[in-house]
Amino acid sequence: MNTLEKCVKILSLFSEVAPVMSVPEIASRLDLPISTAYRHVSALKQHGLIDEAGAPGTYRLGTKILELARSVLHKSLQEIARPVMTQLSQKTGETVILSGLHRKEGICLERVEGHHALRVSYERGAIFPLHAGSSGKALAAFLPEDRLEEIIADTPFTRFSETTITDPNALREELSRIRKRGVAFSNGEVIAETYGVAAPILASSGSVVAALSISAPNHRMQGTKRDEVAKLVADAAREISREYAVFE
Repeated sequence: MNTLEKCVKILSLFSEVAPVMSVPEIASRLDLPISTAYRHVSALKQHGLIDEAGAPGTYRLGTKILELARSVLHKSLQEIARPVMTQLSQKTGETVILSGLHRKEGICLERVEGHHALRVSYERGAIFPLHAGSSGKALAAFLPEDRLEEIIADTPFTRFSETTITDPNALREELSRIRKRGVAFSNGEVIAETYGVAAPILASSGSVVAALSISAPNHRMQGTKRDEVAKLVADAAREISREYAVFE
C-alpha cells in the first residue's frame, strides 16, 4: 500500500462500533509496523482528520471530517430546485424561472425551458424590478417590512405597460394580497399580452429565499388554466422550500 492508501484505510477503521482506537490496534488491524501506523496517525492528526480521544494514546475521527461531510451534504438552491422545475415544466409545457434577490432588484438564477416555440422568460443573470411582474412581486411580498420600505423608497416605478403598478400604495396593497393567498399574478405588467404566476420559496425561518414562476402568452393561460398553473407553481415552491430547509 502507498501512503495515501494507508491513510484512507486508517480512517476507514473508525466506525460506530469502534469510534476510538489506539495506534497498536490500528497497526494490528492493518498489519502495519507500529512505527508506520504512528507516523500516519500523526500526519492525519496534523490535518485535523484524527483527534486525540479522552484516554491517553487513543484517537477518534477529527473535526475536519465533519467539515468535509457538511460540504458533501450541502446543495445549492439551484441544485435543489432544478428537478422540481423540470417536473413543473413537463406538467405545464411552460418555461419555469427561479429568481432571487440582487440588492434591490430581482435576478434570474435558473430556468428550465418549456416545449412551446413562443416563450416568455428571462435569461440567467437578467435583472428585473420588484414592482412589476409576478416574480418580482413574489419576492417583495415576503421581505421584512423595513427592507421592503427601503426598496419602495428607491424604486422609480417605471411603467412597462398599461397594467404596471406605478403607485407605492397600490403596490403595498397588492403585496398584502399576495401574502394572504401565497401566490403572485401578473397580467401583462412587464410584457403586454402575457400572464405570469409566481410563488415564494421560503427558508425554515420564514424569510424569502427565491421565487418560482411561470409566464406565458395570454392565449395559453385562459380560464381554469390560470388556477391550475397557480396551484402547480405553489406546490412546487413549497416542495423546494421543504428540501432547502434540510440543507440550510
